[in-house]
Amino acid sequence: MGTVKKNNKILIKLVITIFLLFIFFLYTSNFTILYAQEKQTTIRTGGLEDLLQDKGAVAVSQLQGIALEASINAQTYYVGPSDVFSINIWMSPPLNFNLMVTPEGTLIIPTVGEVKVSDMLLVNAREKIIEEVRKKYLVNAITVTLTKPRPIIVTVTGNVLNEGLYTLTSIDRANKAIEEANKPSRLQTQEELKLLLTTMSTRNIIIKHRDGSQEKVDLAKFLATKEDRWNPYLREGDVIVVPRKNPLKNVIGIYGEINSPGRYEYVEGDTFLDAIKIGMGFTSLAITDSIEFSRLSNDGNVIVKRIINIEDIYSGKEPDFLLEPGDRIVVKARTELREDYRVTIEGEVLYPGTYPITKNGTRLSDIIRVAGGFTEFALLKSAELNRRSVNPTAVQTERLLSYRGGVQFEDSADYYLETEVRLRKEIVNVDFEKLFLEGDTTQDVILHSEDVIIVPSVKKTVYVFGQVVSPGHIPYIPGEDVFYYINKAGGFTERARDGDMKIIKSKTKQWLDPDETQIEDGDYVWVPKDPERPFAYYMTIASQAASVLSVVIGIVVVILQVTK
Repeated sequence: MGTVKKNNKILIKLVITIFLLFIFFLYTSNFTILYAQEKQTTIRTGGLEDLLQDKGAVAVSQLQGIALEASINAQTYYVGPSDVFSINIWMSPPLNFNLMVTPEGTLIIPTVGEVKVSDMLLVNAREKIIEEVRKKYLVNAITVTLTKPRPIIVTVTGNVLNEGLYTLTSIDRANKAIEEANKPSRLQTQEELKLLLTTMSTRNIIIKHRDGSQEKVDLAKFLATKEDRWNPYLREGDVIVVPRKNPLKNVIGIYGEINSPGRYEYVEGDTFLDAIKIGMGFTSLAITDSIEFSRLSNDGNVIVKRIINIEDIYSGKEPDFLLEPGDRIVVKARTELREDYRVTIEGEVLYPGTYPITKNGTRLSDIIRVAGGFTEFALLKSAELNRRSVNPTAVQTERLLSYRGGVQFEDSADYYLETEVRLRKEIVNVDFEKLFLEGDTTQDVILHSEDVIIVPSVKKTVYVFGQVVSPGHIPYIPGEDVFYYINKAGGFTERARDGDMKIIKSKTKQWLDPDETQIEDGDYVWVPKDPERPFAYYMTIASQAASVLSVVIGIVVVILQVTK
């Protein structure tokens, strides 16, 4: 009996030992796989993975980030060769496999086997991988994550700047391929690209897949709706065909209070609401209950119009309807007179800055009063009010229109100069001294939006420059003439052309002779230089004079011979 008990104890110990050895073997195998994965990950991620291991973390691949417009949609993303997946088996200890889809489109999972995933939607590929892994590891927590989308090669052909093959990624859409094909090369110009874009279709683009299926690309609708179907993700081997368009025919027009008004390419199946979406919706001033819709007859001679309340279509009272080529939509604007009317005042006032005004109702004196009035240093006789009547966007057109006039040749240079000055600022003729010192209300003009009031400081100097010994500011002395200031500046230099001195008025910048005006505070005195001419110049003048003299002498001789 004792022997039997002893044998049973030995047997039990043997079974326990075998069980422990089995457990040890199983864990050793798992740690071997884990070590291999960790080593592979460490090669990719370096010191960061070492830090994770020190904290007892699971080996997870740390991949470089890529630019995404949004999270990848597993319902629309197709798996292909070179996609990288992270497969995690959440057991004790957990397992992580970072695997790349092979060129044959399979995923080789250690201890599991080979799984075909190419050309499958990501959601379906994930289900299939989990199903295969679960056959080996009987655990519930298994996750499959796409960690790095693959590079792909696609073909772009048709009406683009550079047809050919392009390397992109599987998260790029059709518009990305077209953008790459429209990048000018070293021998191409931006003008060529602009010309091409006028005839390049953006709404009838076709993607041909390797399996023979096709998808339609409508970039205008994609920008309006952000729906993937109008600008799908690309796959390897895709061919993007970009057709030509006629910029004047097969179009619809969306105008008025639309965020993106203009002429758009027509696509069969477009509806009224589609057009509003393509135009990016209404502005805040849009009158949406009386939108004008017009349609041309087939011969283009008759327009049929109707008024549409967009709310009736939204609510279902009226049906949405199909558009036809040549249809036009005009959204009118409600009247809004509350604009940002403003003027700017600079210089010697107590509170310079920008001030609001009313439309055609605020006078110059009103703004000076709001700005706190003039400082003690204000030079009113040189103050000015500037206005810009020509919109900055229309300056080039205005310049060309100004040059159409029949300007005499001798006046053309002055006219062009004055036109350029006018286009930059127009001076409003206001005498600040008469208005604010003498009370002449006829000078109290009505201000326009964007007017600029400039009140300069009292200078109490006259600036002398040019051919004087010491150019610079000379203290202003009322009543003194030009020669006083010339003497104070050290007198004329040897090359001075003193007979052509000019006084430049501080406000109007007029060039006047000294006997035409009295020097005032802030004026300028200009002394020109006697030009240096080579000896040949004087010889030329002498020869010309001799030629004229010889002709005159000859005429005189002839006259004398005739009169004898």
